[in-house]
Amino acid sequence: LMGSWLRGLSLGCMLLAGLTASGAVLALDRIKIELGGAHFELEYVADPQSRRLGLMGRPSLPAGTGMLFDFPDGTTPAIWMRNMQISLDLVYIDANGTIAQIFPRVPPCQAMPCEVYHASRPLRFVLELPAGTAAEQGLAVGQPVPLGTLLQKPAPRE
Repeated sequence: LMGSWLRGLSLGCMLLAGLTASGAVLALDRIKIELGGAHFELEYVADPQSRRLGLMGRPSLPAGTGMLFDFPDGTTPAIWMRNMQISLDLVYIDANGTIAQIFPRVPPCQAMPCEVYHASRPLRFVLELPAGTAAEQGLAVGQPVPLGTLLQKPAPRE
């Protein structure tokens, strides 16, 4: 009983330590890139728990921001919008940093079963941006995304 109480307290403290009043997650890696001439600051997530949570529950995603998911080699990403409050553009990017697919203006899931947005093949990254950003920045399949040294870094193991 004491052990489970302490585990629950530890988990609660970790969750509280990771959230600000605005719902922004702290202590995540951030990367800065340029897309279509505009500067973006992206939260970089590469572990299973962070990828699972993603932008869930956030009431907004300001212009010029987003989240970049890094997946293990051989992963065919599948994203759903369960527990989301905002619409997003989903940009699927291969290990070379080239846009492979774009799902524009994906709405939050209102009721189960939620639609799942599957990559057509194994890919390394998914970039989530505020809805409409991909079109505004002229993003298209086949374009490179300047991920810099991240492309030389090994993919996550899990």
